[in-house]
Amino acid sequence: MAVFHPVVVFFNKYKYHFLFWSIYIAYEMIMVWQGGFILYSYKEYVFAYIISLLLFYFHANVLLKYTLNSNIKLLRYSLPLLILLEFFAYCIIKLLIEIHIYKQIGVQNPALDIHDGIYYYRRVWRFFLFIAIATGYYFLQQHQEQRQRVERMKQEELKKILWEKEIKNELTLTQNAILRAQINPHFLINTLSYLYNETWKIEPEAAENILSLSEIMQYALNKDVSSPYVKLENEIKLIKNFLSLYQVRQLYKMQLKLVYTSEVLSVLFIPLIMMALTETILQNSQLDDPLKPAEIRIVHAYSILSIETTSFEGPEKRGDRDETIFTNINNRLLLAYGEKASFNYHLDSSNYFHTAIRVQF
Repeated sequence: MAVFHPVVVFFNKYKYHFLFWSIYIAYEMIMVWQGGFILYSYKEYVFAYIISLLLFYFHANVLLKYTLNSNIKLLRYSLPLLILLEFFAYCIIKLLIEIHIYKQIGVQNPALDIHDGIYYYRRVWRFFLFIAIATGYYFLQQHQEQRQRVERMKQEELKKILWEKEIKNELTLTQNAILRAQINPHFLINTLSYLYNETWKIEPEAAENILSLSEIMQYALNKDVSSPYVKLENEIKLIKNFLSLYQVRQLYKMQLKLVYTSEVLSVLFIPLIMMALTETILQNSQLDDPLKPAEIRIVHAYSILSIETTSFEGPEKRGDRDETIFTNINNRLLLAYGEKASFNYHLDSSNYFHTAIRVQF
């Protein structure tokens, strides 16, 4: 990446200013030479243009900017008085510098005769010429800034339209997925209820598993799960049923602890986030070691909901995580809570994978 010197950057930024003033000063010098005026000291011209340019930029970037853009009416209405004060300051500074210059070179400049009317005419003409150019420059700047603001607003509006379109597409895909998942749901639930009633006397453990599966399906088809927020009590119950079913398929006792306080049960939270974290633990963690148990911890205190998971990843599980799950979790938290929510995850040096959700209510 190229690195430019600050002076080069400055000249590139104001190159049109330098070009304009170079042409203008060259034009004036030619007119002075053709008019037969005597050049008493080059210092006079140098300081004259320095003062004029300072007047130009002060008038455009300070006086007009902070008066016309002010919310104080008195300051805006006092602009003519401020211009008059600006004129007197300009004349006094210019006169003092000219007197100092010609005293140094020992030449009497007839143009410094303050009793001559031409002296005042030249000062007034010079002053109003530069503030007229400065005023035009100020309004040109305002026009360009207004166009840039309008362009930024158009860009933001376009981004908003594209974002809304993307959200609508995602919503349509979600609705289609829900419709596909609801093929004869009541038939399936009724069948599970029948199997539960038929097996609970002869095989209670199998009946409990059927009941857990039935409750999971009922929760998934419940209207509450389609709402923006659900009680964490229902989410915790869903996870318990899910873990109970998952344990049936395992030959070992699954080392996963679900820890929560009673305060979290009534907290409203976006649905199925905890379920996604639980599935991630089951898919990517080693859960057969009692010395390295996984944990899901849910705490609500001081208006902050904290959901943390910790799990050990064995060598055969490492690197198999689906990052899209975490991206979806982060996007859902952002849409629901904005900057009040945060989601972080990392693998530490001991091969423990951590996730942490914080929501400020």
